[in-house]
Amino acid sequence: MSVAELQAPFAPWLGRWQGEGRGLWPAEPRFRYHETVLIEAVPERPVLRFSQSATDSLTGELTHAEVGFIRLLPAQAVELILAIAGGYTEIHTGHLHDGVMTLQPHTVAISPASLALGLVRRRLELKGDQLRNTIAISVGAAEVGRHVESRLQRAVAGAA
Repeated sequence: MSVAELQAPFAPWLGRWQGEGRGLWPAEPRFRYHETVLIEAVPERPVLRFSQSATDSLTGELTHAEVGFIRLLPAQAVELILAIAGGYTEIHTGHLHDGVMTLQPHTVAISPASLALGLVRRRLELKGDQLRNTIAISVGAAEVGRHVESRLQRAVAGAA
């Protein structure tokens, strides 16, 4: 399959997305944040660049950041590879189907100074110019629970 054929189904995903999110983790107080996601095609490669940042809605202070790549495979399969500023790396596998990218954890690596993150599940859903980002996690031996979700609007189309 050519790079263009692998990238074609992901063209609507490209651009800068911005909006508001909320914390759902039951062990923490509820919180709100502003989120920016950037998805860019890498020329001549079956890869998309992915970056995400979150800032506190009240103070504007950076609270979370991650960077990585979405590897594009045949049959709209994907691998998401991320480095997270909080001391984690994640590798997920998944598929794009009907505007939904469902990602299952393959590997989570944790730095020695970070919390014992057990599992991360991610789901990205695109409907027109709205991108919904949902993340579920487990910490230590706890069961997987919803951590955060955001609703983002397209701010800039294409490879911003």
